[in-house]
Amino acid sequence: MVTKRINLSFSMDREEDVKVYNILSAQKYKTDYVIKAVLSFTGKNDKDFDKEKIKEALKEAIAECGGITIGNSKKDNDDYAQPVLSDDIFSMFDSL
Repeated sequence: MVTKRINLSFSMDREEDVKVYNILSAQKYKTDYVIKAVLSFTGKNDKDFDKEKIKEALKEAIAECGGITIGNSKKDNDDYAQPVLSDDIFSMFDSL
């Protein structure tokens, strides 16, 4: 097994560097933390797919677009009306 090393330097004059340095300093398993952070940031960490986070994000997006509305709770023939999705929601999905 080959192990490679990367050294990082943080400038304590820059606010972002200080924040990241403090976050990394607090981690017990720094390498694992950095690996997970980088893979999550670059979108290549499919094995940690979090369905609940996506569901919450979709709920928020739908709410921001005006939500899902139902005109009448019943139609004339006693069938339930289908929810109506705003065109903004479909535009949001198209832009993803």
